[in-house]
Amino acid sequence: MAEDRLTIYLVRHGVTTWNRENRMQGHTDVVLDSTGIEQAVAVGSRLAGSGNAPVAVYCSDLSRAKDTAAEIARPLGLELNIDSNLRETCLGDWEGLTGEEIVARGDGALLQKYREDAYHNRPPNAETMDSVWERMLAAYRGIYLQHSAGRSAIAIVGHGGSLRALLCQAMGANVTSMKHLWLSNAGVSIIECTRPIRQDDNSMPFQRITLLNDTSHLPSHLST
Repeated sequence: MAEDRLTIYLVRHGVTTWNRENRMQGHTDVVLDSTGIEQAVAVGSRLAGSGNAPVAVYCSDLSRAKDTAAEIARPLGLELNIDSNLRETCLGDWEGLTGEEIVARGDGALLQKYREDAYHNRPPNAETMDSVWERMLAAYRGIYLQHSAGRSAIAIVGHGGSLRALLCQAMGANVTSMKHLWLSNAGVSIIECTRPIRQDDNSMPFQRITLLNDTSHLPSHLST
């Protein structure tokens, strides 16, 4: 039986000043810095010239993701599909703080536990990892069902924390496995989705990861 195939490019946003300062970003709407914009342009050039360019671009509603996505969509003449479910994990009271500032406010012990096991040890007033997992997979399923027929490619532009849920789901791993993955600014990962053509089948496809956190499109001066 013939198979449809959907290539999904997962792209983490370009670098921000807060990334450089090691500040927790979460839901805070931080914009790309000048290097982040150049990184976004480099990702856009890569995907546009890939031979399997995206036919649609989806992104988080936070500026650092939207602005990265815009540079992917621009050379392809595409509009952005913005989805707040693709946001980064909300980090509550720690957003905007460095590790040193978190320690200074008296949360040093919790920070250490968070670094060891972020699933069970959350920042004060932060979103749970289960919530991140559920909303990301809900967005992913909705996106897939719009592109499940034929052979094509799309891009999903998001965040280093929350995009890992999609990679874990593709591997059949659970939410606690997210801590074992790292995504660099402007890094590209690829999930290939295949399944037989069946108009009455709305299930998720067989998935495999064919590329993980590749930054080969970034010149040395844009690597972070």
